[in-house]
Amino acid sequence: MAEQLHCFTLKFTGRARVLHTPIATALPSLAFDQPKYQTRCIWDTGASGTVITQKVVDALGLKPTGQTTVNTASEQNKVSDTYEIDIFLSDALVFQTVTVTLGVIVDGIDCLLGMDIIGTGDLSVTNLNGNTCMSFRHPSMHEIDFAKENKFGLSKSQMVKYSEPAKNAPCPCGSGKIYKRCHGK
Repeated sequence: MAEQLHCFTLKFTGRARVLHTPIATALPSLAFDQPKYQTRCIWDTGASGTVITQKVVDALGLKPTGQTTVNTASEQNKVSDTYEIDIFLSDALVFQTVTVTLGVIVDGIDCLLGMDIIGTGDLSVTNLNGNTCMSFRHPSMHEIDFAKENKFGLSKSQMVKYSEPAKNAPCPCGSGKIYKRCHGK
């Protein structure tokens, strides 16, 4: 039997600086009508695994299932508790018994979705006319290769051309700093 395809699209007004979506978490269970903790999650393709905050642990009454060593941009070799939860990206798209790590995330966000979840499907982010559109489907269906699909008549050199921002231009990372004082150092 083929795995059922699930997908969703979220459109942001303006260019999104952070990809975040609603999410629900619950104790691992075969019953989908169990109580859930509703929050928001950040999608982080730079994170290998999914992270939850103490707020989720407390809300669900989770008990640690183990420990792992975590490396982040600000900490190295930090030992952190792991937990098992069900993750509901929608009513139909559920990841069961996911091992997650306890961590600290920005205020108002209690889950960071890592490549353990993102890597099971196809993620697309576009910014047409300055508005971000994020779409995710699970499972992965086929490879998307914009360069290979080149329907715009661009030469290979045009497709890979990158121009560095002017030193006094705003940094493209969105920090609000000028390029020479941010990523242009």
